[in-house]
Amino acid sequence: MKANNNFKNSKLIYLGPLVLLIFWFYWSTITRLITYLLNNDDYSYGLLIPIVSGYIIYQKWPQLQKTPWQPSWWGAVFLLGGLLLNIAGELAADLYVPRISVIISLGGILILLAGWKFFRLLLFPLLLLVLMIPLPELITNKLTMPLQLISSQLATLFLQLGGIPVFRQGNIIDLGVRQMQIVDACSGLRYILALLALGVIFCYFYQRKPWKIIILLLALIPATIFANALRVAGMGVYPALLEGFWHAFSGWLIFVFCFGILAALNYFLNRLSPPADGGAPPRDGKTPEEITVSQKGYNQWLPAAVAALLILLFVPVTQRASVAPSYPLKKGFENFPMTTGSWQGRHVYIDPDMVAATKSHAHLNAEFSNPEHGTVSLWIAFYETQKKAGGFVHSPKGCFTASGWQIEKSKIIDIAPGKPVNWMIASQMGERLLVYYWFLQRGRWIANETTNKFYMASDGFFRRRTDGALIRLITPLGRDGDIELAQQKLNLFVEKITPILNQFIPE
Repeated sequence: MKANNNFKNSKLIYLGPLVLLIFWFYWSTITRLITYLLNNDDYSYGLLIPIVSGYIIYQKWPQLQKTPWQPSWWGAVFLLGGLLLNIAGELAADLYVPRISVIISLGGILILLAGWKFFRLLLFPLLLLVLMIPLPELITNKLTMPLQLISSQLATLFLQLGGIPVFRQGNIIDLGVRQMQIVDACSGLRYILALLALGVIFCYFYQRKPWKIIILLLALIPATIFANALRVAGMGVYPALLEGFWHAFSGWLIFVFCFGILAALNYFLNRLSPPADGGAPPRDGKTPEEITVSQKGYNQWLPAAVAALLILLFVPVTQRASVAPSYPLKKGFENFPMTTGSWQGRHVYIDPDMVAATKSHAHLNAEFSNPEHGTVSLWIAFYETQKKAGGFVHSPKGCFTASGWQIEKSKIIDIAPGKPVNWMIASQMGERLLVYYWFLQRGRWIANETTNKFYMASDGFFRRRTDGALIRLITPLGRDGDIELAQQKLNLFVEKITPILNQFIPE
């Protein structure tokens, strides 16, 4: 027994320090994530995920102690992949990728030291940690907008069924005496993500049939949307639900309602197709088969040394990736000409809080007019360096939807060879706008946001540059505006300002 205990302790001699080394390596990423979860109501549930993972590991502990370690060099591949992903995330000013890389690196260490059997036992609690990581902004922006519209449509329907006259324009519900705007927080996405995490945990303990799990998780999405729309409709009837205790309480009721749906549906599915053992599925680690562990051939020092060497080698590389020199404008935007051809411009005031939210190093907000073509609004945000803690170019789509605008159409078009732009039509309360925006990043004219991230990561590593600018043009359409005419107007304006942009933004 003493020899066996020594053997078990010898495992921790290798595994413990490496896990601590990983946490030290990712310390800034982990602390920034925890701070975000503490201050963001949408993702605060993520703080409970590690506790659940820890409990599952505790349940599996007897089985883990009896599982022989069979080191696999594939773990070094996973560890290397995780460390490289972290570098890519740093270079691309991304938050999601470095956080995912923490989990991949931990998995790589487990495979490298203990092997695939041991890793499989910890696979679920490890993957569960993915659910605590906030989704990338590019994804949440694409999900939030349609969810806002669905919630406003359903809420309007519920109010009308209740005999309340109501008018909806995009995500704004007009009740006559007051208006309600379905903002990002009311889209229902926060509840969907939290309830899907709860559903995954529920299925681990109470359901193991794959087809049943799929039904349960998919059912949570419409149930959550329905409950959220009902809550929004309630806010229209009872203004007390808009803030304070009753606002929080009605949000809590969504979880109770959807969890009840989940439990009831699980009960129905088990009645329809009973589990093979007639009850709840067994939990791993409760009745493990006894495995005799031999010390013969047990030698973890080499894999442990390789893991430690890889992590330490990436420390200076990560530091280089996370810090890029600043590249200022060729000259300040205060020198931007307000006359170009027949276009006459003027600087337009912008709220300092809005400027601070962009975290740009320089900006220009101006309005140009032309007797023949009307007005065009020009916004430029320039970043001397872009960092994942903030201070990087954001998509205007998110700003428009957050301000209550509905994106009617959106696509990428080429206005000239090598000059793609994001083209979209936004509307709000009868007002319609045609919007162009694109990125000027170190001499490249880019419209696709994913491509922009790729080039920023590449340039950050090879050129030590992450500077860049966002250019946005807006012209009004009106309810019956001519889109082709407005597009011609913006194309002419782009042609006029392109040479001017090159005088200010570094290539």
